[in-house]
Amino acid sequence: MKSILFIFFLSITALSVQGQVLTGNIIDVLDQSYLNGVKVENIRTTATFTSRNLGYFRMEVQLGDSVVFSKEGYVTHVIVVKETDHKVVSMTFDAVGLPPVDVFGERPSLYIPGVSLDRDPNRKPMGPGRIMPGHSGSATEMTPGVTLDGPISYFTKRERNKRQYKRAMEKLARQAAYLEVIQSDSIKQVLMDRFDLHEPELDELIIGFNTYHREHEFLDMDHDTVLGLLYEFLNQNIIRRRE
Repeated sequence: MKSILFIFFLSITALSVQGQVLTGNIIDVLDQSYLNGVKVENIRTTATFTSRNLGYFRMEVQLGDSVVFSKEGYVTHVIVVKETDHKVVSMTFDAVGLPPVDVFGERPSLYIPGVSLDRDPNRKPMGPGRIMPGHSGSATEMTPGVTLDGPISYFTKRERNKRQYKRAMEKLARQAAYLEVIQSDSIKQVLMDRFDLHEPELDELIIGFNTYHREHEFLDMDHDTVLGLLYEFLNQNIIRRRE
């Protein structure tokens, strides 16, 4: 009998030490598109996996392992495994890390008083991306058209992505209090207890809460204001549902 119990506990110990499986999907943080071809590596075991269709990945891990996600053009992302629930991993486009591309061009310009704003560049301030009415650069130099002022690189995909990423980061910073409230497990538990809700019910109500306040998107609000709005929304909608 003792030998059977010993074998049983030995088996339990072996299972606890044996690695578990971490799965998930990898997406782009800006447009939420799935990322294929992402290298997923377990630092402890050096095992690797390349994400497939829908950004799916699978990796054998133990709790406490560090898993690295890397892809050319994206900021390397690292997570520490605390649980093996299916995860959605967001990666950020590395607009700063991409090599720059410079485009150079030179052409004499013709200034037509009252028509063109393409003056001598030495006598006017330059502004990236400014579009001015003027000639088109045809053989006659008199055909109506536009002149692009400033570096042409302003219009490249790399520069557009940098501006888009900057705007997204600025918006996230202005929504910091909202994100803190929505992502807080302790607040979530308090709300479920207070309103006698299951987690799926609360998640559904929070989606409605976000839709209801989509005009201001909680920009520049403090923690107490966001929490007050959420409490008021839940109170009104739950009472209406249960009447």
